[in-house]
Amino acid sequence: MADCDLCGVSRPTLCPVKVKIDAYGSAFPTGNWKGLNEECLNACHEAGKARTPASGTRCALCYKKDVPLFAATINVPTFEPPNYREETVSLCEECLSACDEAFERRQKELWHSPSHEGEEHHH
Repeated sequence: MADCDLCGVSRPTLCPVKVKIDAYGSAFPTGNWKGLNEECLNACHEAGKARTPASGTRCALCYKKDVPLFAATINVPTFEPPNYREETVSLCEECLSACDEAFERRQKELWHSPSHEGEEHHH
């Protein structure tokens, strides 16, 4: 089990998103892997399409400051009905692009999964 890096939900598998964290640049020059659950990845994909400016001070995934940030609305689990609360996180352009790449990879995985075999493909 692993925890989503945005909402904290624990899942058996997460969608890997590669982001560059400046503080770890010398140790990980090609970037660091963050894990997002499908719901958060979908929220980031929608945020990438909407490009709504956010008022945060740093990116929720790579921690960059002083860069344009965009709002993504995620559901954070709670113990009271409705069992989640909406929360807005701020993401930079670079991380939104990384999330879009991960989203596209995930869509291809789902498309080629055994549950889609034998189906007619419509685009």
